[in-house]
Amino acid sequence: MSKEDLAHPAPRRRLAAAVVVLLASVGSGASGAADQDDAFVCMEESQEKCDYENRNMELFIKGRDAFDRGRETGDFREAHSHAAELIARKDVRHGNGLMKFIYLQLAQGAHKNLVEAYRWVAADLAAGATYKRLDLQRVLDQIAARMTPEQLAEAKR
Repeated sequence: MSKEDLAHPAPRRRLAAAVVVLLASVGSGASGAADQDDAFVCMEESQEKCDYENRNMELFIKGRDAFDRGRETGDFREAHSHAAELIARKDVRHGNGLMKFIYLQLAQGAHKNLVEAYRWVAADLAAGATYKRLDLQRVLDQIAARMTPEQLAEAKR
């Protein structure tokens, strides 16, 4: 709809009426066939595939929530656990994305346990993990720069 259309009262009244009808149908709690039509339809080849994808999305949402909490508390263990599980489940898009966010926070010293943070990144680096536009060696070096010699020695054990 153009600005000219919105300037005239008739199209605005029709639009407002349509919105009122839509809100009334939603608010009325219409059930039966309407609910059936609005139900989620799995577009995968099997219900098992849908369940698998839904579990991955559930893990990603939990991981993002844990990531947000970690930014406040300085504890990214739960978010790291969810990201690692997503990667193990071969959900590279969500798992790697979440892990990349975590590692960016670790590089800034946001995780309160630097030894643990160092070990996570070192293990990924040793396993050959890669993340788009993220240099794991640089992240590891940034974590190491914040550590005491004792913490660094402990992390390397």
